Amino acid sequence: MNKELLEKYCKNACTAEELSTVLVWFEESAKTSEGKTLLFKVWEGLPEIENNLQIDFDFILDKIHHKVNLTQSKNLLEKAGQNLIKYKRRKHIINVLTRAAAILMLPLLCFGLYMSFKYQSGRPGQTLVSQAYNEVFSSVDAITKITLPDGSNVWLNHSSSLKYPALFQDNTRHVELKGEGYFEVVANAKKPFIVTSGEIQIKALGTAFNIMAYPDEDRIETSLIKGKVELQRKEPDGEVITLLKMKPTDLAVFQKNNKKISIRTIDDDRYFSWKDGKLVFEKEPMDDVVKKLSRWFNVDIQIKDPALHEFTYTATFVHETLPQVMELISLVSPVSYSISERKEISPGTFTKRKIILIYRNN
Repeated sequence: MNKELLEKYCKNACTAEELSTVLVWFEESAKTSEGKTLLFKVWEGLPEIENNLQIDFDFILDKIHHKVNLTQSKNLLEKAGQNLIKYKRRKHIINVLTRAAAILMLPLLCFGLYMSFKYQSGRPGQTLVSQAYNEVFSSVDAITKITLPDGSNVWLNHSSSLKYPALFQDNTRHVELKGEGYFEVVANAKKPFIVTSGEIQIKALGTAFNIMAYPDEDRIETSLIKGKVELQRKEPDGEVITLLKMKPTDLAVFQKNNKKISIRTIDDDRYFSWKDGKLVFEKEPMDDVVKKLSRWFNVDIQIKDPALHEFTYTATFVHETLPQVMELISLVSPVSYSISERKEISPGTFTKRKIILIYRNN
């Protein structure tokens, strides 16, 4: 199914064969995430009837299927004279009913829903449509890709989560991120895309950017790959303050302790290469290396000697295991390490492996 055919269908311009295709799609595929995304796009393209009209497509599709099934059953019984064994006649009647339902169903349904919602919205004490939310969690050892209702794509790094509505019904596309995520946002000037992450939010129209906002970090990093984004902060009274307007290759670092933002330019992919399964370090201090390795491999790494904090590393890891990474670090710097095995603390529950780093005197 494609957007053009559904738009043609809304205009009552389909051929008999196209009408049959559309109805089959409604019955079999319209309630999938891809189907609802397509319906939402077509709905947005229709002439606006009234501001803030919210539509629940699950409700719509249930009504469609229920109405068509009732109509088919009633007419089959009346026109076939209770004799449904005559296959050819039954098939002909179903085809006629299917075409008739397909011709009338969506335009009349749109109008009926509009009148119904308009009536209900005027009644005191009633909520128009309750919003449903999805929340996706990326495990400690996985990178997870999500396609949002508007077609935007999000990659979640290890131990991250994203909360988003089943449909973007309001005048913004609002999601909540915990951890790290890479966003490729579909452009829509009428509906800005807003990511809330800790104390700040990132507003975009159509762009690609990365956000690192783990709760245990002392900073929130936003790197812009293409397009434009605004860094904002929402005050307790609801007022939104724009902190910074970013341009491509900008890296904005928001310090949680003093609420200050610093800007620098990025000239490599180290801040978002993780989505492709690569762990990249470019002259990064030992403290940052340890944090990233701890999340990447789900281990507890401890630095025993203060002298190790002075080291910086440049490296790219793709398929290396944890022991291989530690061995490479020990080869390029005076670092010795030990890796402990997991211990079972209860049936099926184990501790993290622990790595101890010490300074090696040659």
